[in-house]
Amino acid sequence: MTEFTDKLAAICRAEYERWDNGRGRETQGTDQPGISKDYYLFVEEYWKSININNLTGRTVQNGIRPAWSSAFVSFCVRKAGAGTKFKYSQAHCHYIDAAMKASAGANPGYGYQAMKPGAYTPKVGDIICGGREYAKAYDYDQAKLIYQADSFYPSHGDIVVEVTATHAIAIGGNIVHNVDRKRLPLDANRRLLPRKDGTRSYPWIAVLACQL
Repeated sequence: MTEFTDKLAAICRAEYERWDNGRGRETQGTDQPGISKDYYLFVEEYWKSININNLTGRTVQNGIRPAWSSAFVSFCVRKAGAGTKFKYSQAHCHYIDAAMKASAGANPGYGYQAMKPGAYTPKVGDIICGGREYAKAYDYDQAKLIYQADSFYPSHGDIVVEVTATHAIAIGGNIVHNVDRKRLPLDANRRLLPRKDGTRSYPWIAVLACQL
């Protein structure tokens, strides 16, 4: 661990606690009965960290509430001091692609390098990334190819705050309309096991290894 990864993990834990260990919800505020915090304004802070200044956790556009999980990652990484070494973005796929380019030697100085999950053990400060929606079954190579063609695919990332012999503990945003914690199982070699959704398994796209 480094000073940066220590600080990043502490920031993530503080955000999780600010959301009352995941009990808060993105639309809740003190103008509602029994709610003691303006959680929806926490989401506004995350958007502002990527220079989007007109969204909160209560924003709805054409019946859709904008997903803020990448804004949360960007907020935490920026606050920890990554400076110009991270691609702060409203979509995870953009900073994933930057890390893939860094791992290929094409983005020198970037703060993360993308690793294939089957060949790498996560550590504190890393970002674990997987596809969503139509990209749910994408692996590393598929995600890389589709981004080259389309410059987008739906995805998600969580920041690792602890690693045990059996799990990577990660914190992310917009999990169940909140900031929440996940326990992601590792195999005997301490590699990530595939994601489960009911009876089906899906691959991870990448673990972004922190270089800061």
